[in-house]
Amino acid sequence: MRRYIPTWRGWLAVVLPVVGGFMFLLIAPARFHQSGFGEFIASRITPSVLVFGGMVAVASVAACVESFRRGSFADRFAGAVACLFTLSFLTEFFSLMLLPVRPSPV
Repeated sequence: MRRYIPTWRGWLAVVLPVVGGFMFLLIAPARFHQSGFGEFIASRITPSVLVFGGMVAVASVAACVESFRRGSFADRFAGAVACLFTLSFLTEFFSLMLLPVRPSPV
């Protein structure tokens, strides 16, 4: 039964992008969807948001690689799931950089 439960490598690989992604959403500027104008952000992205997002991205990729390199089968499975969470976080992180900045209409 022990071989089906991931070790700390697998758990770290899954928890890091999930918690980091939610924390990134807390500190990122608000996004607006306006009919006819598309999507934009309310304010500029501060350097602390970029640094935090970059650190979470690097740590998540490193945790995924570590779980694949030295982990058991359960760690590799957890690493595969963590890769999906990491890719969704990276998509969110890089899409934030491409959005235009417009002041809030209110």
